[in-house]
Amino acid sequence: MISNPLEKKINEYLQIPGTDRTDEQNAFLLFTDIVKQYEGIKSPKDITKEIEEHYYSIKNKELTAEHREIFNLPIETRLKDYQNPCKPGKHHWREKGEAIDRFCEVLNIKKKINFHEQIKQAEIYEEDVLASDWYRYVIQYKWELNEIFQLEIGRDFEDSPLQYFKKFCLKVMGISCTLTKPQSMNPYTLKSFYEPLFKQHKKEDIYRKHYKEVFPKPKYPPTKMRKCSDDWIDKKIEKGEELTIAEKKFRALRRHVAIHRQQPQYKRYLSNIEDSPLLNLRNSDEFKNNKHNGRTSR
Repeated sequence: MISNPLEKKINEYLQIPGTDRTDEQNAFLLFTDIVKQYEGIKSPKDITKEIEEHYYSIKNKELTAEHREIFNLPIETRLKDYQNPCKPGKHHWREKGEAIDRFCEVLNIKKKINFHEQIKQAEIYEEDVLASDWYRYVIQYKWELNEIFQLEIGRDFEDSPLQYFKKFCLKVMGISCTLTKPQSMNPYTLKSFYEPLFKQHKKEDIYRKHYKEVFPKPKYPPTKMRKCSDDWIDKKIEKGEELTIAEKKFRALRRHVAIHRQQPQYKRYLSNIEDSPLLNLRNSDEFKNNKHNGRTSR
């Protein structure tokens, strides 16, 4: 018998067929379910767009929490699953872990520290992904990753990896993010983006020193300056040099994945590393005394 009034009300509404429930009843069930899964929800006003997307877009949220925990699994534990003579590779910890390790390098997330607390607001550009080990790993093991993560890798991945990166970010790792499109360079609406940059690059004499063939005369048309400034930013990135504020603002016009500052506080994400169900399996009988089954690592 249910004695809690709230649980009783929830159970009562759940007994009603979905097609027969009122909008108010459905809204109540939805709100209570979100409250159950996320921290900090006191009223419907607390449900942000990030929480909505996380709630509706990720079918298996517990699996995204497991993927974060796999990141902190020791290599030996991952291999015990891979070498398990009864069910080798049952959990795909080795394969998943290798992909997740490389993904976390892109976001600068470190091991042995709470995963959720390390997610910072950031912009990940195509050139960032193309230069990463994660990108090369996905190309090499595309078929295997399709199978174990059940997330389709598009045919255009090699030339345009951001769409899959965004899906991997959200649906595999539970990280709230947005894939932004390039903004058009309307001189009237985007002056604040390019004028400070042009001023800076003129002051540093970038156009005259490094783009003489583009500017044979001391005249600097905006279209040509935009192209050269864009190229100069790429050269600085290749050299590992820090971009100025104006250069970062200009670069933000490019297509990129924006990692949100406000991340959904899904309750399992907030638990301590020591409380991880996967890490606790290190001492379980399932993985004790397993012998190598003859398979070797890639």
